[in-house]
Amino acid sequence: AHFRIISINADVFFFTPHNMLRILRPTVSSKIHFYRLYSTATANGSNIIKKEPLSPLGKHLHDSIKVTGPLTVSHFMRQVLVNPLSGYYMLGDVFGTQGDFVTSPEISQVFGEASLCGVWYLTEWMRLGQPQKTQIIEFGPGRGTLMSDMLRTLSQFPQFYKTLTDVHFIEASPGLRKMQRAALVIGSEERDVIRVEGNKDEAPIETITREDGVKVSWHDGIEVVPDQWSFIMAHEFFDALPIHSFEKTDKEWRELMVDMDDTDESEHNFRIVKSPNQAAMTATLLSDKKFESYKDGDRVDISPDCWGIMDKIAKYLDKNGGTGLAIDYGQDYVQGDTLRAIKDHKIIHPMCDPGTADLSADVDFSFLKQAITNGSDITAYGPITQKDFLQSLGIQARIENLFRNAKTSAARKSLLDGAERLMDPEAMGRIYKVLAFANDKNTEKKNEPVGFEKHH
Repeated sequence: AHFRIISINADVFFFTPHNMLRILRPTVSSKIHFYRLYSTATANGSNIIKKEPLSPLGKHLHDSIKVTGPLTVSHFMRQVLVNPLSGYYMLGDVFGTQGDFVTSPEISQVFGEASLCGVWYLTEWMRLGQPQKTQIIEFGPGRGTLMSDMLRTLSQFPQFYKTLTDVHFIEASPGLRKMQRAALVIGSEERDVIRVEGNKDEAPIETITREDGVKVSWHDGIEVVPDQWSFIMAHEFFDALPIHSFEKTDKEWRELMVDMDDTDESEHNFRIVKSPNQAAMTATLLSDKKFESYKDGDRVDISPDCWGIMDKIAKYLDKNGGTGLAIDYGQDYVQGDTLRAIKDHKIIHPMCDPGTADLSADVDFSFLKQAITNGSDITAYGPITQKDFLQSLGIQARIENLFRNAKTSAARKSLLDGAERLMDPEAMGRIYKVLAFANDKNTEKKNEPVGFEKHH
């Protein structure tokens, strides 16, 4: 596959003939703000701008701002993505070629079966003493493609597979829960699902059992998952968690907010504005000395939600034992101006028609590592690039084996194209990072997880 590279004000966009992959952004934004890169002029160059119609969610946000004032970027993202009535992830299938974006497991079966999960978890199980009762917890499992591939791989190792009792999905969307059930329990119907009512503010816990005896359950959060030695998977999960955005102004940090846009300068009904006063969250989120060196105009994105969930994961593993992976696009340092929207495999303005496009932001892996090691004995490893991770697990041999067994030239081409997208340093191979973490302080034979031997 050949890549086209388009650079706009230091933002680099990678495209393939079929898919928009992801975006690589600079460390700190320039003073030309990302959301101002989009032209609002009409085709004939006139300045007459027609406002886009307000969606039901857009009207809800508009009314909310009228009453309470501008929203934080975090609150805006949360409403756009998971509002129960019309949030983006409540729409149904937003993944794959018919959705808005393609994830690694949707690109190539190599990814799911070639070790990223199955074989790596097997090596961790052996490294950590071969516990006799295990479960898998996946955050934001998408269509269920990754887990389906992983279970298929793990089932080839009976000694391990007999220890696996449960798969737990942390998933908010009812529509995606149905898709995940269809992927993992083929032929199942709604009546096969057992529902147990939770506490007042919790959704029911849904459970169904596969033919191989593994029980699959859906939860709102890890805090309600039963205690047991666990494998954790968070693949393209943290990028969808809300961020707070800040800009340094007059030597202090101001929070960026989402306000109504009633002007005739844009077709959008919302815009980003800067808080007139120092951000109230500065004392906690921006207290690190590294932020003192930032200059006026610099921006940073910080996600307390990322910290909160990773902290819960670390405490869960600290109590029960286990290991895990976080795979996402981002860097091992804080960045700014990383909010983006993707619709129909294209970048659109993040303020455009809220609820109809995916919103995400680059992950700060250094922040995740701090959350892992803060108040727990969990060890963090990496992050390393997806390319290095897959190579360490023998993806080359896996590709060659699949290539030899492919029955048509189209299948062979599809296999190679998919592998190239996953491995190419100018595509997912470098942009995507892999962070490992494990409760391994008391491991008798002290060694690192496969792939992370030089990155601890």
